[in-house]
Amino acid sequence: MGAVVLQVTSRVYRVPVEETNGNIYFYVQEDGLIIIDTGIPGKDGLVLDSIRSLGFSPSQVKAIVLTHYHLDHSGSANAIRSATGAKIYVHRDDAPILEGLVPPQLPKEAPREAVEAYRWFKPVKPDVVLNDGDEVHGLRVIHVPGHTPGSIALYDGEHLFAGDNLNFRDGRVQGPPPLFTADMQRARESVRRLLSLDFRVLLPGHGEPVVGDASARARQDLRELL
Repeated sequence: MGAVVLQVTSRVYRVPVEETNGNIYFYVQEDGLIIIDTGIPGKDGLVLDSIRSLGFSPSQVKAIVLTHYHLDHSGSANAIRSATGAKIYVHRDDAPILEGLVPPQLPKEAPREAVEAYRWFKPVKPDVVLNDGDEVHGLRVIHVPGHTPGSIALYDGEHLFAGDNLNFRDGRVQGPPPLFTADMQRARESVRRLLSLDFRVLLPGHGEPVVGDASARARQDLRELL
């Protein structure tokens, strides 16, 4: 079975990751593309096939941006970097965890299988560490800590790549899952920051994108946080 690449808008494509109901995104520019999140380990072949199916070569990948260090988002980053030569970007506060210098920060209520999955976590040294307000190829970095210390969203005025800060499940926009969120109080504050933005397209970490007046839909679905 070939790669499944779904067009979201003229600039954004999505590669679904069935095992986690997660998403790998391509943000397309004239001379290449940016990969946002990389799925669980072993998805590098899927990503490379997807890139080629869009008419790009692996060498045209301009950046690999991780919204946070969790294994279902960073798991194939190193292999994709090796295949493309692109640099890995992650927020400064998640960099030590991604690099294996600090242990993963999971809540004590986290499912056992999630904790055990980190036995397979292979440290990845990022090439570029990000701060709030930085720009990566036209995308503004928004630091939204809570789910992880260095969780980020990426925003261009129309698209919001939300990471796990906003997800789409059971027919509605939801915040980060408590069982996998290090600090829910900070996470709620971060969600409120994202809800203050106007965006037409929501690209969640998990679940289907929301296209068309997505910020209003998100504020309606999460009105208890406002």
